Amino acid sequence: MVLALGTLFGAPVQAAAPAAAAVAAPGDKLCSLEEWTARGLDECITRLQEVSAARVQCVSAPNPAAPDSGLGGWFVSRPTWNVNGPAGKYSRYGYAGYDYTTYDINCVQTVMHPDYKLENTIANGEFMLAAGIVGVSNALRERAWAPDEMWGWADPLVENATTALYRQVFSVFGVITLAVIGVYLLWRSRQAQMSMALTTVGWAILVMVGVTAIASWPVQSAKAADGTLVSVLSVVHDAVGPRTATTTTCSDPEPGACDDHRPPAVRAGDTAVEALLYRNWIRGALGSADSETARKYGPALYRAKSLSWDDVAKIQSAPTDEARQQLRDNTIRRKQGEWMKVAEQVRAEDPDAYEYLRGTKGMERIGAGFVAILSALAYAAFDVVASLLVLLGFLIIRWAVIAAPALGTVGLLRPASAGLRRLVNSVLAALFNVLIFGTGAAVYLFAVDLIMSTSSLAGWLQVTLVLLCGVVGWILLRPYRRITQLGGGSSGTSLLTARPSAPIASSTGERTPATAVAPGSTTSTTVPEARPELTVSAEDPASVVRAEARGGADPVRAETWRSPDVPESSPAYAVYRPAAVPHQAATRAEARTEPAAEPSARTERRSETWAERS
Repeated sequence: MVLALGTLFGAPVQAAAPAAAAVAAPGDKLCSLEEWTARGLDECITRLQEVSAARVQCVSAPNPAAPDSGLGGWFVSRPTWNVNGPAGKYSRYGYAGYDYTTYDINCVQTVMHPDYKLENTIANGEFMLAAGIVGVSNALRERAWAPDEMWGWADPLVENATTALYRQVFSVFGVITLAVIGVYLLWRSRQAQMSMALTTVGWAILVMVGVTAIASWPVQSAKAADGTLVSVLSVVHDAVGPRTATTTTCSDPEPGACDDHRPPAVRAGDTAVEALLYRNWIRGALGSADSETARKYGPALYRAKSLSWDDVAKIQSAPTDEARQQLRDNTIRRKQGEWMKVAEQVRAEDPDAYEYLRGTKGMERIGAGFVAILSALAYAAFDVVASLLVLLGFLIIRWAVIAAPALGTVGLLRPASAGLRRLVNSVLAALFNVLIFGTGAAVYLFAVDLIMSTSSLAGWLQVTLVLLCGVVGWILLRPYRRITQLGGGSSGTSLLTARPSAPIASSTGERTPATAVAPGSTTSTTVPEARPELTVSAEDPASVVRAEARGGADPVRAETWRSPDVPESSPAYAVYRPAAVPHQAATRAEARTEPAAEPSARTERRSETWAERS
């Protein structure tokens, strides 16, 4: 009995002793929530209890991931600015660590759900898709707001293609166009229009000077437009773009080293990744993103699960392969030790959050991944379109530089300059689109930053507000209409739908659409505002004779006004005619189609009517 009772009730007491010992720090007290933020992660992690060797044999920490891992890592690139100052999780770690692993399952197998592997796999797939969506949005924005980095590869293409077209096309065939302009001026000189001649010559000189200047400095012309647009956008982004941050843990003594050197596009990326990926990931890892456990130990867990750009640079800077492998192994072991120390502290302080960390709450992780996908879609719906239109505007400017010599060859002649004018209109529309959508994206990202940083708003309300801000941007800026303006159209509907023509009056007095007129039909092409009785019909012999007398023109297209059959005299009275009743209007229409009466009969009828009234 003693052995049985000791086995049943004595073992749990002994097993709980290491957990209680984990609460106590080895030399100093544990960091509070404020100290985790103020002192930094390294100092607070060193205060945690070391994991015993027996516990290390039982648990297995996850391997840290690289910043460019996963689907989102396909769109990320190493930062080119100083990251010693304030930096977010995106600018330091990229898209590393946004997946789930199980922990502490080697010792206690019976409490695990049999489907935990499938649930964690589904949740990892959801986070991979969400990271890819956010990665597309961040990558396009960074390239759209930095045309020098985006279009540097196109400088040789612009220079070589523009120079070749200028030498082979404009310099050769431009002489022929100038000869045509001289013949055209000689032919029009008989009209004695000095203003027309000066306009033609001035237009040709303007095109020659403009094309020659562009061909002489093709890359400089494109970069001049880029510099003007970037300077304007920089002012806008500094005014209403994502806000800069300050840090209290920077240890660099150089002046300005602790300042925020991140470009506005990267600051927006940090905000998006923090709000859309990290917060949803921590919900699946610890059960909540706003609890004290999540705010205290969440950043430490994420850092232990991810490699930073500095870690990757140090590993790659090793002189030999063996040194790189050894440095990599040491870095991985150090991060795994930090993970286990933080996890043991979570186990002691918050057992409910520890169950999430172990991976037993698989369905909750699936739900967090689904929310991450919805949040990423709501965020990227407007931001991606705005970035694409900015990129399209810069690309049109470069293609316009290449096409200027070719279109200028024909555009020297002013009556044949439609293609060149269309090119100029497209460039102007591209410039305005870059400014409009660059400003709209800055305002949108500033609104997203304010929404996500307001802790009083619930998570679902933040996502809804971000989506509504994107919808408002679509309604106000009309991206599809702006795209059609780049092609020369004024709106999307003008290119797809035709404006209906005005109805045409037929010989019977009925109004028929203009599209229904066929060659040889009896309908006449009159002015829409003309009265039906004033139309010229092909069936009326008198109108045909009068049309032939005027020069043998087509009776259907003859002039629409003719003299009355009864000679006009000075009116001695006025007749009031009320609005036509439907049956009276039909009677009048039939009367108008009848052959005209004899002038004498109309005169007699008018005299009799006047006599009776008198």
